[in-house]
Amino acid sequence: MKKNVFLILFILIALIIIGSIIVKKNKSNIKENAKVGFFAPDFELKDINGKKWRLEDLRGKIVILNFWASWCSDCKEEKKSMQAYLDKNGTPDDLIFLTVLYKDNPATVKEMIKKNGYTFPVLIDDGLVSSVYGIKGVPETFLIDKKGILRHKILGPIQWDNPHIVPHLRKVLM
Repeated sequence: MKKNVFLILFILIALIIIGSIIVKKNKSNIKENAKVGFFAPDFELKDINGKKWRLEDLRGKIVILNFWASWCSDCKEEKKSMQAYLDKNGTPDDLIFLTVLYKDNPATVKEMIKKNGYTFPVLIDDGLVSSVYGIKGVPETFLIDKKGILRHKILGPIQWDNPHIVPHLRKVLM
């Protein structure tokens, strides 16, 4: 009887030790979420046309990193205003709208992009990038300055074609 109790205790202690080692090892593989005031976590994703994009390659530009989905009505309106801004102002050399699909079907979105004549990049997330950036819903937007520092996180849609929005952002993000 005593042997069984000691054996059970030994097995339990061994399981606890092994479990804590596994948990500690897995935590070291998890990247920390994006934080305002720190470098924006780098990533590499393909867009809906197969082109690879790395955030690090966009240093020197203001990056408006926007997570969205075609099933989100606020996102659809926001994309219209984003394209209206680009149609009116062109694509500035020092600013890029970089959009990332969140839990969406790229084939559906590709058709939507073509139909609406959108010219901004649409990246396909593998789930990891939205996790690292702590996305809980869409739209969510991250404003990244020219040095790669995450300056602001915006929850909800933005009216990008409002004539005061982008000029204000340029002042803040320079």
